[in-house]
Amino acid sequence: MRMKWIATVSIGLAALLGCQKPVHFPATSLSEQAKAAGAFAAFDASGHGRANCFFFANEAGRIDRIGYDLNGDQKPESIVRLDELPASQCRHLVIVLDGFGYHVVKEYYDQGGLRFCHPPSLVIAPYPTLTDPCIEDLLNYMPCAGFEALYYDAAANKLVGGSMAYVAGKNEPYNRLLQYRASLIWDAIGYLYPWPVFGKEINDAKRVFDRASSQEVIAYFVSSAGVGTQMGAEGQKKCLQEVDRLINQVMWETHGLTKITITADHGHSYTPATRIPLEPYLEKKGWKLTDSLKGPRDVVYVRFGLETYASFSALRPAELAADLIGCEGVEIASYADDHSVVVLGRQGGKAIVRRKGDRYKYERVSGDPLKLSEPLAALKADGEGYYDAQELFEATARHEYPCPLERLWRGHFGLAENPPTVIVSLEDRFYSGSGSFAGAVRIASTHGGLNYRNSATFIMSTAGALRPVMRSRDVPGNLEKLLTVDRFPQGK
Repeated sequence: MRMKWIATVSIGLAALLGCQKPVHFPATSLSEQAKAAGAFAAFDASGHGRANCFFFANEAGRIDRIGYDLNGDQKPESIVRLDELPASQCRHLVIVLDGFGYHVVKEYYDQGGLRFCHPPSLVIAPYPTLTDPCIEDLLNYMPCAGFEALYYDAAANKLVGGSMAYVAGKNEPYNRLLQYRASLIWDAIGYLYPWPVFGKEINDAKRVFDRASSQEVIAYFVSSAGVGTQMGAEGQKKCLQEVDRLINQVMWETHGLTKITITADHGHSYTPATRIPLEPYLEKKGWKLTDSLKGPRDVVYVRFGLETYASFSALRPAELAADLIGCEGVEIASYADDHSVVVLGRQGGKAIVRRKGDRYKYERVSGDPLKLSEPLAALKADGEGYYDAQELFEATARHEYPCPLERLWRGHFGLAENPPTVIVSLEDRFYSGSGSFAGAVRIASTHGGLNYRNSATFIMSTAGALRPVMRSRDVPGNLEKLLTVDRFPQGK
């Protein structure tokens, strides 16, 4: 197995070294030529040594015009006014990045980046904040079999999937909706050598866009997750610079006849982390780690990706959750009880989440594990103590645990076909996952947990301003209001 892994990585590196790099749009503006033309930026887009492309911004600082020099005098003779080009007559390029926090993108935008777009909107991802269920929500598509490619199948009473299932894309039905996604063998290489793989992905996606006959092209860049994991926020800003160059090139080449939307699946912790030692802790508590459940103290602990969450299955989930919440590094433990979710916090906090239609109830048994006392005090419940889901979302989207009632309930009942019986959210300084993979990657940042940084991501578009705050599953409907093409066509 180790030799196969080494061979795979070696083949991937050779392919990277052999990639022919297409010409990139210039990275920096020609300041003197831009100033002379009264432009936001000016570029030598043809490589002839003179400015021939000019971007003009409106009063808000958003680029809304492209100027073209037609006679070589470094002045724009032709001006394209982007807001006058209807979406129905434009192509639509959707760029899905893996694991970008809202605040990182907002800071990059405020500093003058991605200015073809309207300001970024805050998007709250589902919980757990893992790629597969988050992208399924983002594309409004079918649920995954499990939260990750390795999961416990209760009907079969065994762990199923794993690395080979991941490479085969068996837990990623959304892949069939994408016009560009690198071969899954690149995912592992992208965590080890993320920056060159990101360059490959962005170049390959551009080629796919150029060749595509469809009006909409959805491109997903998985290696941005590896950049964030190893390099944190600064690495992600480098990714955004390359996305900026891609957008500039597409807008210049198509004369603005492309609407571009950028989004991500979930946030990131931006905190260096070490692996949480749950195995010895559980064994000390009398639990037996197994791959199937036979006895009352058996527990299946899924260890796959390196994330700030962990999942377990057991015949006695209440006892397991009660033990897990006592482990250093565990913030929240939850389990399903009939059609409700029991939530445990530290210092004995316990609450029950109930759902009725589009309303949720927060029954505090002891303490306040989700810290909802203050935001709920400003809302009005019905006679049975239930709150409207949308009002809850708006009141808690920027909370320490964003929209926790709906997200916890969906995590146990509506997000995957095979949910675990116990879900744990960890402190950002800890991660759970494969012990063998953990030694290969330095964790400067990761994701998975319930808190704001893990949950808060973004969306922004050149087509228009989107609603300022929304859930991942609200994205397709909100884009529909800006664009007249069908959202996310089925298949390639």
